[in-house]
Amino acid sequence: MSISLITHVWKAALRDKLVLTLLALIGLSVSMSIFIASSALIEKDQFAAVFSAGSLRILGVLGLTVFTVFFIRRSVDAKDIEFILSCPVGRVEFVFSYAFALSCIACVIALANGIALYAISPHLFGLGHVIWTISVALEYIIMINMAFFFGLMLSSAAMAVLSVLGFYVLTRMMGQILGIIDAGFEASYLKGLQIILELISVITPRLDLLGQTGWLIYGTGDLANLVWVGAQVVVALCLVLCAALFDLLKRQF
Repeated sequence: MSISLITHVWKAALRDKLVLTLLALIGLSVSMSIFIASSALIEKDQFAAVFSAGSLRILGVLGLTVFTVFFIRRSVDAKDIEFILSCPVGRVEFVFSYAFALSCIACVIALANGIALYAISPHLFGLGHVIWTISVALEYIIMINMAFFFGLMLSSAAMAVLSVLGFYVLTRMMGQILGIIDAGFEASYLKGLQIILELISVITPRLDLLGQTGWLIYGTGDLANLVWVGAQVVVALCLVLCAALFDLLKRQF
């Protein structure tokens, strides 16, 4: 990986005020959660933590996705990537340097979310908060790299953002989809759809099992599921980076 490329991505994030904007949104979400929780009769801190965790998770995905897609598309349209590749920088080095820098940004935002939740209810802090922060970091890493891939592949920034968000919705609904499959299809013509959905579930990470707000109150559940989903995220990340590298190697600048 190239230190200069990693620094370039971080400078772009600071120039676009991504970190400052997301930190401001985190503060706003925490304030709103505390305000809404003040109307609860019991367990105000638990209500604030759960409400804030859900909103912070979604805000992080949206912010990282929009920044990454528009940053990559702006770099392509302005010939920045073409200029970088004209220097003594390989395409493999370019992909992995950008992926590493974006993943570090995702981890910083996930850590900020964890610190915000600790500030809301420090007496509830425990292993569940740590596991929640780690799992959200994994989710952010796969989503920001997915945005990197779609930003490179698709010429429209709006289409790339919608594709990433569609992937996110699919992975968050995978549990419900598998539950419907387990319930069984009575119609024979739906068997083909069942096979397609089962194949999709093999290659898509179960993000619905990550970032569960119940961990913040009741602690962690089965850690084996978390390890399994973490392995899924690693495999999906390898596939995404290989696809981005393949697309970049085939492209003529």
